[in-house]
Order: sequence, then structure tokens, then C-alpha cells
Amino acid sequence: MIVKDPKWAGGDYDPADPPVQGQRLARKLGMMTYRSPKEWEQRFGRERISHQQFYGDFAVEGYLEHQANRFTGQFDANCYLYLSRASDLFDLAEHGGSLAAGFAKLAVKRVLVIGVTTDLLFPLRQQAELAEGFSAEVADVEFVELDCIKGHDSFLAEMDAFRPVISRFFETLQRS
Repeated sequence: MIVKDPKWAGGDYDPADPPVQGQRLARKLGMMTYRSPKEWEQRFGRERISHQQFYGDFAVEGYLEHQANRFTGQFDANCYLYLSRASDLFDLAEHGGSLAAGFAKLAVKRVLVIGVTTDLLFPLRQQAELAEGFSAEVADVEFVELDCIKGHDSFLAEMDAFRPVISRFFETLQRS
């Protein structure tokens, strides 16, 4: 969406006039996947905020619009694209020829993998597979499943669920 914005200019856009429309649309789409359908239903349901003819009828639309506008004032379009691309393209198997070789190259002694039941971007199944992959190379692997409603953003929005798990991990690390 960002690169389709007319102001994108191949990434060489004017910093004073960036591709804001593309950023806003990208952020809205991102927000829909960062959070969970369960949260959207619980928070907004089908609550209406207006009765415009074609846009802005529902509370969730107002929330997404607010997030999009806030985002464009805080994040550079190129930065967002590079971070997204790096996340999409990272493959541990490329660092040694296989996942097992990639895990072995990490040379870690303990691993904590946390999965969130409502995460659409990194589903619980993938987090369990990650923990299993580590288990082939690391003796002490802990997999924790958290039942948080805020999807992928749970690590930011529901820190109280993560804090005790991470604290316990580091406390036991210091004792060993």
C-alpha cells in the first residue's frame, strides 16, 4: 500500500510530504492482523458511531483511523517497509543450510518461547514448532502458552501476562 501511494516516488519521497495515505492504509491492515478477532468482537462488536452513507459507521473503523493517523506522525514509510521486509524474509535455515544447523549455530543454553493463543502472525502452532526445534539442540527449553486476547500485540498491550513468565525465566537463569 505504501509503494502504491503516488507520493512514494520509489522510496525517494519528500520527507515533508511523505506517502501518508499508503502508510495509513498499511497501518490499518496491520492493526487488523496484530490484534485478534476475539478482541475486535469483544471491544467493538457492531457498535455504530455514525450513520454516514459509505464510511465510518462502526466504532472499530474509528479506532483503526485513529491508529493510522497516530502512526503516520511517528514512523517513516521507508523504515516501516524495511522492518516489515526483514521480518518477512528472515529464515533461520539460511544460516547453516537447515533449521537444525541454524539452531546449533545459536549456541544458547536456555530458551524461552512464548506463544499467544490469539496471535494470527505467529500462531501458537508455530511457536510450539520453534520450541521443538530448539529442543533438538538445547537441553533447557520452556514453551509457555498465554491466553491473551490482543493477538500479536499482546506482548505490548498485555505485559502483565508476560512479565511473570519472563521474570521467572531470568530469575532461574541467575541461579544456575
